[in-house]
Amino acid sequence: MHPRLTRYQVLLLATLAAELLVFNFTHGAARFWWFMALCTLAGTVVGLGVSFPQWQMFGESLCVVQVKRKVVALTFDDGPDAENTPALLALLAARKVRATFFCIGKRVAQQPALAERMATEGHEIENHTFAHSPATNIFSARRLQDELSRTQAEIQHATGRAPEFFRPPVGLTNPRIFRVSGELGLKVVGYTARGLDRRADAPEKVAARLLRKLQPGAIFLLHDAGVPRERLLVVVALLLDKLEAAGYQCLRLDELTAEK
Repeated sequence: MHPRLTRYQVLLLATLAAELLVFNFTHGAARFWWFMALCTLAGTVVGLGVSFPQWQMFGESLCVVQVKRKVVALTFDDGPDAENTPALLALLAARKVRATFFCIGKRVAQQPALAERMATEGHEIENHTFAHSPATNIFSARRLQDELSRTQAEIQHATGRAPEFFRPPVGLTNPRIFRVSGELGLKVVGYTARGLDRRADAPEKVAARLLRKLQPGAIFLLHDAGVPRERLLVVVALLLDKLEAAGYQCLRLDELTAEK
């Protein structure tokens, strides 16, 4: 069975076909401007596909799970953080909520006991690269494989379990992301909505940004590092209150996917 073409591959083929038509049926300046317009359009679409995992441009990103029950996944990126994460764990324990943490391998290596505590308290620890470099999306396949493999090893060493999901930094994707993650047996994860909680917005605004896209199977993205601790706790408590009032339950991502 042949693998299905990605939207990126379809776009390239469609652009090539359109350029062949332009070459055959136009001449002079018109040919040049049609070529430029097609290249600009294709480049814009690819750029948006890189930035928005929901577009599924280069492969299948898990951005929402098709379920019937009122369940969602609460996910946190960029930890573990020595100050924020323990406080967040205490809040989640008090609310009897289990979450999914996309952790940076280097931080897990620096704080293995904290990562172990997260897993022991029932939370899911997943892969978010080793160093969270802003240049991750232009890494070679070899460099990317090293980033993901090192993180797999650190998380397994700290928690006894190897991750099964991978979220790229900033949600940016490209064909190498899907190829390398697939080789390592990792499923690429995006999000249904992100709180953009690193902005200096009021907690109510952060929560409302997520709740606008509330639906069964939604995957919400927040951070347990790089945000003020007190604001993080207020945002999460407010979000949990709103979800409970709407009749929703929070599951780990692996539990949510098992609901399908």
